Amino acid sequence: MADVKSSDTKLSNILLFGIILLLAVWGFAIATWGYAAIISVALFLTFSSLVSLVFVTRG
Repeated sequence: MADVKSSDTKLSNILLFGIILLLAVWGFAIATWGYAAIISVALFLTFSSLVSLVFVTRG
């Protein structure tokens, strides 16, 4: 088995906490603004996917 360092565990805990916090904030946004909070995330992901595809295809 691989040795797990304390810094690896701390980093994974911070990332997990960040993801949980992000999902909680998104949940509160959906509760506050409703469907518009869902659509805004989808629009941002569409835009970021398009930009990443342009950068990848430019070489």
